Amino acid sequence: MDDAIVVVENMYRRWAMDGEISDSTSIDAVREVGNPTILATFTVIAALLPMGMVRGMMGPYMEPIPALGSVAMMYSLFAAFSFTPYLALRFKPTMDSLQKMENAEHKTVKRLDGFYRRILTPLIDNKVTGNIFLVSLFIVFFLCCSLFYFKVVKVKMMPLDNKTVFNVVINFPEGTSLPITANLTRQFAEEVRKVPEVTAIQSYVGTASPYDFNGLVRHYYLR
Repeated sequence: MDDAIVVVENMYRRWAMDGEISDSTSIDAVREVGNPTILATFTVIAALLPMGMVRGMMGPYMEPIPALGSVAMMYSLFAAFSFTPYLALRFKPTMDSLQKMENAEHKTVKRLDGFYRRILTPLIDNKVTGNIFLVSLFIVFFLCCSLFYFKVVKVKMMPLDNKTVFNVVINFPEGTSLPITANLTRQFAEEVRKVPEVTAIQSYVGTASPYDFNGLVRHYYLR
């Protein structure tokens, strides 16, 4: 929704400045935010795409994010420049309501401006206070990083699925008959039973086995 919000807000701003709602003003308002909106959209896509290069076990988990996110961003950009201006003109507010919204926003901005000035002015004008604040930022940053080193906060990429059960998927050549598959699976299970840590075995032939989170991502339910 970000791209559409930028377009609509600038259209409202121009309408309030000109004191009227016109097609020419609306088109020029969209033009004003066109280049930065396009640049911002492609910047987000560029930040997402490297996640699609992840390989190994994390690959199937990461790939949908850049793929779907990039498509969504492109569609958002297209909608912001095509549907949004038309709908904004189709359901445009009255100038009175637009003026009321502008006054309300001005009051909010004025309150925030006073709040930030009370905080930032001493940091900018007083060198000692500013340096103390800067040093405290570094201290807090390294304290936060130390949480990982001392294992106060655990970092892990994979979902927490620490179970004593694991799946072994046997890949037979395509077209292998069901009896041959069942026979070889039984032989494989007998070999696995010789492993000391194995206490029980369930084999599934001709149907999908119960799958965990990893199997959900890897589509084991289709095997």
